[in-house]
Amino acid sequence: MGKKPKHTELPELSGLEREVMNIVWNLGECTSADVIAAYTKDRPLAKTTIRTVLANLRKKGYVEVVPSVDRGYRLRASVPRTAVAGRTLRALVQTLFNGSPRHAISHLIREEAIGQDDLDEIQRMIEARRSRKGTS
Repeated sequence: MGKKPKHTELPELSGLEREVMNIVWNLGECTSADVIAAYTKDRPLAKTTIRTVLANLRKKGYVEVVPSVDRGYRLRASVPRTAVAGRTLRALVQTLFNGSPRHAISHLIREEAIGQDDLDEIQRMIEARRSRKGTS
């Protein structure tokens, strides 16, 4: 059996693959039927398409089969959501904001409805980062 690739070495996900992965992350261990039911509850898409996406996610290394005594097999994410989120966000900042986190954050602050609690938490994160940087 080959060595598992690191999360950073896995191929990028398409938009549809990210949507299906979101469902897998939310469900935890699940069957393809569980994923289909959850996906098609809000959006129409052929069952065969979702099964194909799940097969591609397995090939790419994002989903793995869980041993089961059930007739079918069960699936689970083999990559944490945070690993994909971080990589995807870095790619978006690079592509859409010329690699500038400042521009991305500025856009979010200007354009998104951010509540006072979130703004306070962001301020605490900035202050914590500044104090860490000062002690390095």
